[in-house]
Amino acid sequence: MISLTIMMGGMPVDKMEKTEDGKSCPAPTQDPELNEENKQQAIEDANYRDPSEDGGFRLSEVCGNCAAFNQTHEMMECMGNNPNLGYCQMYKFMCNETHTCDSWAEGGPITDADDGSEHDIL
Repeated sequence: MISLTIMMGGMPVDKMEKTEDGKSCPAPTQDPELNEENKQQAIEDANYRDPSEDGGFRLSEVCGNCAAFNQTHEMMECMGNNPNLGYCQMYKFMCNETHTCDSWAEGGPITDADDGSEHDIL
């Protein structure tokens, strides 16, 4: 298995792994344990949560419109084409579009129409 690091606007995006069918996908999209570990880190570091459990958020500040929320076609294939998921480029895990965190950044989601230049998330 080959591992690669890609760049987006000069920022390291993620460690990539080749799948059996030859696609390059972030390791957490292929390794449920790593995904869960990274999700737990987002919970601890950024208070990643279901907003229905917390009244202290803005409805407009959900993962689905965060600058770190990646829903490019290629990424969606890596995640099994679940329309409710996106890949958090900040914390490196598959996150729910309706959730939120304290690191939410304006300007998302990342889609195939983007060139990545306006997503300054770090």
